[in-house]
Amino acid sequence: MPSSISLESLPIADHGSSLAARLPEAAPGTGASLAALREWFNADFSLVDGRSGELLHVAEDHAAIDWSARAELAREAARRGRAEFIEEDDPWLMLAVPISDRRDDRVAAVGAFLARRPAGDGDCRRLAGALGVSAAEAADWARRQTPIDPDVLRRMAELATSKLAADQEIEQLEEEVEKLSVHLGSTFEEISLLYRLTQNLKLSSDNEELAKRALEWLAEVVPAEGLALQFTPHADLDLLTPDSRTEPVLLSHGLCPLDVAGFTRLVADLGLNVANRPLVVNRAKHDDSPWGVPEIRQLVIVPVGEGERLFGWLAAFNHTRESEFGSAGEFGSAEASLLSSVGTMLGIHSGNIDLYQQQAELLTGVVRAMTSAIDAKDPYTRGHSDRVARVAVRLAQELGCDAETVRTIYFSGLLHDIGKIGINDEVLRKPGKLSEAEFEHIKTHVEIGYRILVDLRKMAHMLPVVLHHHENWDGRGYPHGLAGEEIPYLARIVAVADAYDAMASDRPYRAGMDDDKLDSIIRSGAGQQWDPRVVEAFFSARDDIRAISGRGPREHGLHDVHWS
Repeated sequence: MPSSISLESLPIADHGSSLAARLPEAAPGTGASLAALREWFNADFSLVDGRSGELLHVAEDHAAIDWSARAELAREAARRGRAEFIEEDDPWLMLAVPISDRRDDRVAAVGAFLARRPAGDGDCRRLAGALGVSAAEAADWARRQTPIDPDVLRRMAELATSKLAADQEIEQLEEEVEKLSVHLGSTFEEISLLYRLTQNLKLSSDNEELAKRALEWLAEVVPAEGLALQFTPHADLDLLTPDSRTEPVLLSHGLCPLDVAGFTRLVADLGLNVANRPLVVNRAKHDDSPWGVPEIRQLVIVPVGEGERLFGWLAAFNHTRESEFGSAGEFGSAEASLLSSVGTMLGIHSGNIDLYQQQAELLTGVVRAMTSAIDAKDPYTRGHSDRVARVAVRLAQELGCDAETVRTIYFSGLLHDIGKIGINDEVLRKPGKLSEAEFEHIKTHVEIGYRILVDLRKMAHMLPVVLHHHENWDGRGYPHGLAGEEIPYLARIVAVADAYDAMASDRPYRAGMDDDKLDSIIRSGAGQQWDPRVVEAFFSARDDIRAISGRGPREHGLHDVHWS
């Protein structure tokens, strides 16, 4: 066998580009295989469609061949998937080698070979008839060929068929691995995004703040020009709280083609409701816009809800990547699934926020009722708890406490004297000086207050203030004689607010102290009765505290206090 016919070829990809460019679209992906066959067999090949028998490509030497019967034989070889001789007319051989195109359809590559050199005019005439050319042209073709034994050619064809099939399988596996790698990378990004969201699902978090973060994180994963989330107004008027949303709010990231009114119209035009599954629309550029916004070419939109409750809509606009065929990219199930997961998580979070706000309002109502009970018990000190709460808030702010601590100290201030409900009316309302026994009885109000609240889990964080706001820095207070840092921090703050309001307020039996005397008492009590740092904060905020003490009784709730 001549050395020019060998399977030790160059890589297929190096041979297919020019030939593939000349092949019709009916044979995608076969150029590299034909180039490889040419290299291995040192011969040109024509191409026959394995389904129809249609000629897809004709080699230059095969231009005059009669394909009417040969094409059908080649089609049959392609269908069987094995290399076969479709013609053996000594010294002429026609070989069909099955290959697969990019669509995984069978195609037959057909080559013409010589089994031996022509021995006389009879051989040349047979060659001329087979090739459809003159005897002289047939003789010239034969001179350019390298004779090959039919058995060797068959074995070479079988090896070639196996190698082409193996190469194609490797190529397909590589494509699948690449797609899997891309999918795994995308899945990892999606899992990371959802993990980051779960780490930020805190009841104290603002749902708009979390939504902004979600849009930023989605932009890292979703191939969209823009993302938007519109919160709808609160639907249930019976559950409105001071913090409830009464107008739609639109948050966006990237290029959002809609404003608040436009987003609302889009939802209405599409007829969306909370029961809808994710909606994916990919509109071709020449199509009329179904929603009257020509800037939107592709769209994914999902509800942000919990059960039957709708809080808003999350949308991605306009795909940013091209498809593998060079056309505009389209949104699909991957983007819809991810946005749906995020929408569900944000919906649950919004539901929790609503529930938290309703519980906070309920707690405020309970505290207001308890405070009213204290005022009814001791009309001489009406408004005292409210003023103590607001002075304590101002002190906490001056001391740099966070919003949650300020909230706690506000409620604690309102309830610090709740135990006076259990004090004897005659002792509580006595206008003159208390006896020692009466004072001991009054002192029990802190423990009574503790027992009233101890079983209310929502008020557990207020218990240290209720129990210890009469402890002294020097350890001479009650009920446990705690000293210095042993006294709970918030109790130390409320202690100063309580003492200040008690001294500044008028009583039926005495007028409130003047500012100079009151300031002198508080300043001298630093380090003895009160925490020096709280006293320092008191004088830093003195003007604000005076303004608070000058106000009359007022209704109070969470919305009365600025927590930050």
